[in-house]
Amino acid sequence: MTPRSGTRVTLANVAKLAGVAESTASRVLNGYTRNFRVRPEVRQRVLDAARDLKYKPNPMVRSISAKRTNLIAVVGWASDGVNRTAISSAVRLCKAAGKHVCTTFLQPDNAGHELPSWRVDGALALQVRQEQDVEELEAHGMPYVSINGLSGPGGDSVSFHEANGMEQAVAHLADLGHKKIGYLYLEQARVNPRGLPHGSVAARRDGYLDSLERRGLAPMPGWDRFEVTFDTYIRESVVGEGATAIVVYDDVMALYAIQAAHRFGIRVPEDLSIVAFNDELPARMATPPLTTVALPAATAGSKAAELLLERLSAEEDDTIPTRNVVLDEKLVVRQSTAPPPRK
Repeated sequence: MTPRSGTRVTLANVAKLAGVAESTASRVLNGYTRNFRVRPEVRQRVLDAARDLKYKPNPMVRSISAKRTNLIAVVGWASDGVNRTAISSAVRLCKAAGKHVCTTFLQPDNAGHELPSWRVDGALALQVRQEQDVEELEAHGMPYVSINGLSGPGGDSVSFHEANGMEQAVAHLADLGHKKIGYLYLEQARVNPRGLPHGSVAARRDGYLDSLERRGLAPMPGWDRFEVTFDTYIRESVVGEGATAIVVYDDVMALYAIQAAHRFGIRVPEDLSIVAFNDELPARMATPPLTTVALPAATAGSKAAELLLERLSAEEDDTIPTRNVVLDEKLVVRQSTAPPPRK
């Protein structure tokens, strides 16, 4: 006998339909394997009953009596499209594995990576930018994975190969014939949690310098000025110094740079080529559409979820070493780059 429509399906309903004890149904549905054995056909009856009844366990009730809550916390702040895309992908995978994901919606200037006041089994961490953040996560003593940030010995990280991404950007411009290639990162266009620039800021800047050096090219003035306006950068580095191409920190900054270039009568890409990073929505909708270095954000989120789920499913006495996964970036060529103008 199935419950009436509109009533909540309980574990007792599942056990009754499967013809097993409630404790057996609970162990099967919670994936218990230690000191618990059940015949395959019995396990399948429980799973079939849960599916037929559309049984959804209450994570709060389960957390009271179980060692595991099946709750995963998202800590940190998703400041841009890359982090939002990554965490969305991670959440989908966690949900498919039967986990519930929660967050405390921390503000951008939050002092750290505070976990929720309720019990959770692990965490997906965003914007881990300094050792203090790592120490705070480590102090919780639970599995965690840092997405596009730092991690310690008790967790894992998934990040991006920024130097290789910058090498692709500079190589593309150099192959087009550009010799005066600038770099643009302006603080006023970024919201930095707690005033801490993301590690990719330095990584892309250093990659720019290294890529130019390998080609015997000099960096354009302005590559290290973070406090000026976009108009000032275009006036000094493009109009004043004659840069014919610039690599911009991200897609949003590139849109500001295009607007500033237009105010000086500079056309993109006829007079100035622009390569950006991230390949989020603004890149495809820009005028012209941006050539950009795409970060595999969705892949990063899925990989982070996989690593965390592996830690959560490990036996208590298992030792899993720290894993630092670095994903390759990929240049996507659109209409914002062209050969330099003829003099």
